[in-house]
Amino acid sequence: MRQLSLFDGGNDSALAGLMPAVRAAMNVAAGQDEEGRKRLVDRINQIATNAGIKLTAGNTKAISKDTLDKWLSPSDRDHPPSLLAVVVFCRATGDAGPLRPLVRALGVDVMTDEDRRHRDYGRACLEERAARKRKKKLEEDI
Repeated sequence: MRQLSLFDGGNDSALAGLMPAVRAAMNVAAGQDEEGRKRLVDRINQIATNAGIKLTAGNTKAISKDTLDKWLSPSDRDHPPSLLAVVVFCRATGDAGPLRPLVRALGVDVMTDEDRRHRDYGRACLEERAARKRKKKLEEDI
C-alpha cells in the first residue's frame, strides 16, 4: 500500500471535475425510474436515522426527493452532497461507484468483492508458479 502525502502537488486540475464525476456515478447508481428514486430516498433516510446522522444542514432530519434530485443534477453547483451523504447513498444503493472518483483523486481505488477474488486468484497463481520453481530447483539438487 502506498503512503499518501497531504503536500504532494499532484494534478490539482483534476479536482475541478470531481463533483460532476461523483454526481454522474450517483445518477447511474440511482437509476432512472422515479418510483425507484422515491424508494431510494426512503432507504437513505432509514440508514441515516438508524445511524443517528444528519445529511443536510439546518433542522431537517430527513432528505426529500427534491434534495436527492439536486444532489444528482449535473448542472446544480449549489447543492453538492456531503461526503457523509455520498457514503450513505452508496450504502442505500449497494454501489460504491460514487466513491471511486473521490478516492481516485487521492491516487487509490475502490476494490469490490469480485476484484478482491480476482486479486486473490492471481496471487495464488503466482505463488503456485514460485512453488513449482522452488520444487524444480530442489529436484535438481537431489
